[in-house]
Amino acid sequence: MLSTHRLTSTDSPLFSRVDALYAQAFPWHEQREPAAKAQALNDPRYTLEAWFDGEQFVGMSGSWRLGEMLYIEHLAVDGTLRSKGYGKILLAELLTRAPLTVLEIDPLTTEIAHRRLRFYESMGFVANPWAHTHPTYHQGIADHELVVLSYPQGIDAVEYQRFNEGLCQVVMQ
Repeated sequence: MLSTHRLTSTDSPLFSRVDALYAQAFPWHEQREPAAKAQALNDPRYTLEAWFDGEQFVGMSGSWRLGEMLYIEHLAVDGTLRSKGYGKILLAELLTRAPLTVLEIDPLTTEIAHRRLRFYESMGFVANPWAHTHPTYHQGIADHELVVLSYPQGIDAVEYQRFNEGLCQVVMQ
C-alpha cells in the first residue's frame, strides 16, 4: 500500500522533488508554466500528490475533480523504479476515487505510445474514438492531439463534451 502527501503550495517541502520528476517525465509542451502550477494548487478541484512506499518517493500525480469525473492530468513513477509495479498500484488507488476516470495519451505513432496504451488497457481503460486536441500550456505552441482513455468504460459524446469543457474551462484556466 502506498501513502500519499498532498501538496497545496509550491512552498511545500516536497514540491521540488515532485516538480523534478514532472520536468523529467513530461515533454516541455505538456508542462505547466510556474505561475500556472501555483494557480492550479490554489484550485480545490486539483490534487497534486507525492506517492511513497514507506519513506521511498515513488511517483507523482496531478488530477482534477470535474463533477463525478476524475481527470488524471499527470502521472509519473520515478525512472529508477519503473517496471516494479508502482504505476499499477498508484493508478489503482486513483481509480477508486471516482466512478469515471479520464486521461490522455499521445497518438499511437510510436512504440512507447503503444506500450502506454497496453498498460492502461491492462488496468481496464478504454480508448475512445473522439478526435481530441489538448489546449496548449504555452503561448506560441500549438494545441496537440491526444487520445482520450476512460475507465471503467468508454464515454459517449455527451460525456466527452463534458470532459472537454472541464479541460478547457477549469483545468486550462
